[in-house]
Amino acid sequence: MNILWDLDGTLVDSMPVIADALNRTRQAFDLEPLSMAQLRPYIGPAIHPTFAQFLQTNDAELVDSAVRHYRELCDETLAQIPVFTGVETVLSALADAGCQQFVATAKYRPVARHLLELSGLSRWFVEVYGSGEGSALGHKPELLAHLIKEEGLKPAETLMIGDTHYDMEAARANDLTAIGVTWGYGENEALLEGGAHRLVDTPDELLDAIRASLVCVC
Repeated sequence: MNILWDLDGTLVDSMPVIADALNRTRQAFDLEPLSMAQLRPYIGPAIHPTFAQFLQTNDAELVDSAVRHYRELCDETLAQIPVFTGVETVLSALADAGCQQFVATAKYRPVARHLLELSGLSRWFVEVYGSGEGSALGHKPELLAHLIKEEGLKPAETLMIGDTHYDMEAARANDLTAIGVTWGYGENEALLEGGAHRLVDTPDELLDAIRASLVCVC
């Protein structure tokens, strides 16, 4: 069976680093910093539309410049991002059960790969899928469709694990089982409205949910 994992807010606790980079980029472009609560909705979706909204512009070059600045700031602090406690136990159990595991993130693919290497998580994954240059594959439904096609996965044998409604909606759009984790950056109500088949509060509950959903770990 196949397990697709979101990255930020699901595998790693990157919100402080992302929020700091977002605000430092806002300040570099003469915008006021926002509170963590105000920034929360912008952690998860594609970054190009986020900065287009921040800057209130359709100028692609200006948005690209802001995104480059943001990514440079993120690169400086990737090593500070911790893995959520208990996640590695789940990854190990699924690997032992013979499941294929992939990362599916809106984060820029080279950055996602580097973060997984720094965190020691890369060994658990067959491949990492993320956004490309510009806004390529920055929207989760498109990203998952691309991943499924590239890897030749069967939707009936695949589930998506994530912490936001974007993950749940993308899973549903591609006929995947959707499991929402509540330790991340999304809201429970939004996860359910996005189409989560089940919510879990801890990695132990997540493993139980996967065991209940997938033949490969029964």
